[in-house]
Amino acid sequence: MATGHWGKIEAELAVDFDFKCAYCDKDLLASVDNYKEWQREHIVPSSEGGAEHMSNFALSCRTCNFIKGVWNPLTQFQNVTPTKAELIFTARKYIEQKRFETQEDINLYLELIEQYS
Repeated sequence: MATGHWGKIEAELAVDFDFKCAYCDKDLLASVDNYKEWQREHIVPSSEGGAEHMSNFALSCRTCNFIKGVWNPLTQFQNVTPTKAELIFTARKYIEQKRFETQEDINLYLELIEQYS
């Protein structure tokens, strides 16, 4: 799906996820900028065998989709078939950790810039 364009699937996802990113809760109707970040995301990446089906789609902002990339939340489950909600929760935790790590890097860069300014 092109970012910011609606189809039947995107409309269903919007309602299912209350127009918010499944991973960071960004309100995708709060502004034009947020709306333009609207993406349909494969919870289990299609490159990892994830289905092209509503059961494997989440509503995501572009940033969370980029951070998650092709990381597969199924790798965190052993001998159990997780629910969609469990997969989303697991991906959300992964993305939160990656955001935290990136923010630490940014803080370090800002400190370095301050030292050399």
